[in-house]
Amino acid sequence: MLYPTLQAQKSATFTRPPLDGSLFLPDVFEYHAEHSPEHPLFVYTDGDAVKHTITWARAAKAFIAGAHIVRQAIGISDPHERPVVAVLAVSDQSNYLSVLASVMRAGAVPFPISTRNSDAAIAHLLKSMGCAHIIVSADAAMQTLARGAAAQMAGALSMHPMPTFQQLYQEGGSALLKPLPPIGDGINKEAHAIIMHSSGSTAFPKAVPLTQHMMVESGLIPYYSETDFCEQVMSVHAVPMFHMMGFVNFPYCAYSGLTLAVSSPTVPSGVPNPDKVLEAALACESTLMLSAPTFLEAWAREPKQVEALSKLRTAIFGGGPLHPAAGEILVKNGVHIAHLYGLTEASCASVFIPESNPPEGWDYFFFSPHTDVEFVPSEDFPNVYRVLLKKCATHTPAVLNAVVNGVPAFDTKDLLHQNPKNPRLWKMFGRHDDQIVHSNGEKAILVKDRIIKHAIMFGRGEFHAGVIIMPADEDAVDPGDMKKVADLRRRIWPTVEQANRLSPTHSRIFKEMILIGNQSKPFEMTAKATPRRQAVLDAYAEEIRGIYAAVAESSLMHILPPETFDTVSTLSFVRTVVGEVMAKLPGDDQDIFQHGCDSLQATWIRNSILRVLIASKNIDAKAIPSNFVYAHPTVRLLADMLEHLAWGGASSGLEVAVRRSEDMIRMVTKYTSSPAFPNHVPAQSETQPESVLVTGTTGILGSHILAELLGQPGIGNVYALNRSSGALGIHARQRAVFEREGLNVSLLESPRLCLLEGDLLRQEFGLQTTEFDMLLRDVTWVVHNAWQVNFSVSLASLEPHIAGTRALIDFALSSQRSRPPKFLFVSSIGVFRSKYFSVPLPFAPVALEQQITDPNTVLGLGYAESKWVAEQILEAAASQTTLKPVIIRVGQLCGAPNGAWKATEWFPTLLRTSQLLGALPILHGKASWIRVNDAARIIVNMSSSAERYLHLTHPHPVPTLSVLNHISQLLSLPLIPFAEWLSTNPGVRLLEFFRTYANTEDQLERETLSPVLIDNAKAVRISGCVMNELTPLSNEDAEKWVVHLQQNGYLA
Repeated sequence: MLYPTLQAQKSATFTRPPLDGSLFLPDVFEYHAEHSPEHPLFVYTDGDAVKHTITWARAAKAFIAGAHIVRQAIGISDPHERPVVAVLAVSDQSNYLSVLASVMRAGAVPFPISTRNSDAAIAHLLKSMGCAHIIVSADAAMQTLARGAAAQMAGALSMHPMPTFQQLYQEGGSALLKPLPPIGDGINKEAHAIIMHSSGSTAFPKAVPLTQHMMVESGLIPYYSETDFCEQVMSVHAVPMFHMMGFVNFPYCAYSGLTLAVSSPTVPSGVPNPDKVLEAALACESTLMLSAPTFLEAWAREPKQVEALSKLRTAIFGGGPLHPAAGEILVKNGVHIAHLYGLTEASCASVFIPESNPPEGWDYFFFSPHTDVEFVPSEDFPNVYRVLLKKCATHTPAVLNAVVNGVPAFDTKDLLHQNPKNPRLWKMFGRHDDQIVHSNGEKAILVKDRIIKHAIMFGRGEFHAGVIIMPADEDAVDPGDMKKVADLRRRIWPTVEQANRLSPTHSRIFKEMILIGNQSKPFEMTAKATPRRQAVLDAYAEEIRGIYAAVAESSLMHILPPETFDTVSTLSFVRTVVGEVMAKLPGDDQDIFQHGCDSLQATWIRNSILRVLIASKNIDAKAIPSNFVYAHPTVRLLADMLEHLAWGGASSGLEVAVRRSEDMIRMVTKYTSSPAFPNHVPAQSETQPESVLVTGTTGILGSHILAELLGQPGIGNVYALNRSSGALGIHARQRAVFEREGLNVSLLESPRLCLLEGDLLRQEFGLQTTEFDMLLRDVTWVVHNAWQVNFSVSLASLEPHIAGTRALIDFALSSQRSRPPKFLFVSSIGVFRSKYFSVPLPFAPVALEQQITDPNTVLGLGYAESKWVAEQILEAAASQTTLKPVIIRVGQLCGAPNGAWKATEWFPTLLRTSQLLGALPILHGKASWIRVNDAARIIVNMSSSAERYLHLTHPHPVPTLSVLNHISQLLSLPLIPFAEWLSTNPGVRLLEFFRTYANTEDQLERETLSPVLIDNAKAVRISGCVMNELTPLSNEDAEKWVVHLQQNGYLA
């Protein structure tokens, strides 16, 4: 057969599979393992912005590994047995698709379930397909949903854990696995390959089985396009893989050579938001971007993001119409956008990503030549047609619910508008039937309420569903009387909530979206005495536009704001908002997105918080980041932010300082007063060599400390304690960071090393009792380094680290040695953060190596505040017990000997941004940055210090401008004033960090981008000759940083 555009015509890595359907999709995976082994299937970037590639060879091995996991879990032994296995999971795209492929390869039929469904809807879907097995991700939200569904199935559902990326790729990729027979053996092309489901905007979603033949047809859709997509990279960061719009890209890749840019395989998986999605897509060097219209609408509001989109080949949207204003902005600014028209039951029916927009308008599309379309004229609207997709040789819809001239067809019930000048062009108009996207199920329940005479849903193409309620005659109210409208909404709300409980989250109705009909504008009725939906919507078009305009700026108006914005009342307010929006309130410290919060709900939460700030504190909403809900994803973090903004809005700023300092002092009291510190009771004499317990060794500094300890033969056992991770075991993680930092991996084979996974907040650190007792007997020295380095989180969110510090203090005082272990605490120069911001240089006091008693010194950054609190707890322990802590305040660390410098830190970020802008900023001041391996050596050397406080900064700083001068030559970038550089770069990550320190950049004697003059005399003296003999930073250091960042794809 001749195709309009043959795929992979010039690829050196991708071989087209047979296009005749002789191989089913799972067998095509293994075809590529042999014939396209080095071709990329997935690309992603990790936390250090390093790009990773998963080839077809590696993926196919992972699919086999997953297939063995699935077969063992559900007990498949008969090769002809093809059970349905549902998947309900919050997961990154590569792992999700890999699990679906694993289920296919196991000989079962995967059934991906939308995480937006209610437990009742999930139970309905599973029963409809006779599904007895469900794979569930480990997060609490999905576990709760699955248990709720299982409870409604009377024990007929077995739950299985979601295979992790580690199980599929790290372990399975290298395991010797028994080969599995081809899927094509024993089944025909009409066998089910996968089961999708409809959106569930009706009473319950409907299962839609797709056959093996349909998978082949879907994979061939790019062959009917205008472009060879082989080696194009499509970002699917914003698309859920349980949706047909996400999953169908899998067969596209298998047949065309398209590569998918996906999220990093982390546990738990993050929730996409517009900023993160665009950043990740660009980092993966995507040429195509697939998203829902809401993402494009968000990007259209940000000029820098529009500019970034313009560099892509195409930005594609589907699943609903794009707001005309957003589309016009994007097209006007050079963004090529394309509308894909597709359906779960029929896959993509429009031309797949056309080369250009038709001159008639960006919102029009052509039908793909692989489809056979019947257009039925509308009786009500000119140039509007109902769409039926007929079964033909190249397209088989999954649902055939109509017959056209003797040919089976799928009646989509979609109404499309035909362009009057070009009859081949179409755009969305609406729905033919009475049941639009948000429809029948809620309506059926609503009209059972005595107060409700009729209910018409509206909302196609909108992010919020709404309903027009015509009250019973005796309950009619004047829609202009807001008090009576509110009372009517209150009275019918229990019925609406009942409907909401059976609805997916995107179809839930908020009180503010209930439009009350006017008796003077009665609903037009059909001959069957039912409302004529389109006529009603036309009659109420102005009111519907008005309610959407109001919702765009509104919130949950009925929730009263906090009276005083103190911690308790603010937290209570946020709990109420989140609880009402999400229906089920997560714990204060649980990620709301991991518990089912979606973009719609995040919008309501955002607007509700903004409302009280604007009304109560007269704060300009434009000054608050639009993504603050994503940046503060727990109830407590949102409450902290709200309290901070509320008090920060005061003219003097004094109130916010008082409240934050009170919170810090309160936390110190909490961890020093009750219970009291233990009294150390010696239980044995000193007979063994020193042994060290060190925390946080999978981090950068911690890994170098561990290497330094293992490299000193005079030290006995070294116990490295780290939290567990769902992705990799402790040995693999420790080895990976040693390799990344260029450390001697053979040190990890030392018999003196004991790698432990535990949790400082659990009893006995979550270790075995024998392990914990061994630490009590053996440890003579504690190095507490583990801490979350995140400058965006609040003090409250870092409280677990403070509690962990107290637990380590109690451990040291419970030691069985003759005296408590030495206790080194890795603090930060950041504790001097705020005191000197506005102090002119000649009058700024030096930051001394001594206790800081004034919390105001550190206000404004949760990370620094948490370090100050920990320092005070250690001070209290030292004054009340025999513990002798050493607190080392570490300054800016720079690259390891191999040049490794974490890409997400401020200086690598500055370099990457400068390369994108084409200029480096001129930064004055000193660079007393210390190489991370030198810092580790000095920290270990300071263990015997009699001084309580030491500052670890380079004793021989160099002018920062000298470093930048050399880097400007290496990268061929000119230097421009910092203010100019900052003003041209509003989209840079860490922008607030750079802006915060902008007023210090002309101070020649201060540390660059820092408000302080740092004293390190005690540290230099205590370290002997170690610090004094450190060589200043040189051009060679700068070259290593640049080369390492280039080798890892972070710099060009």
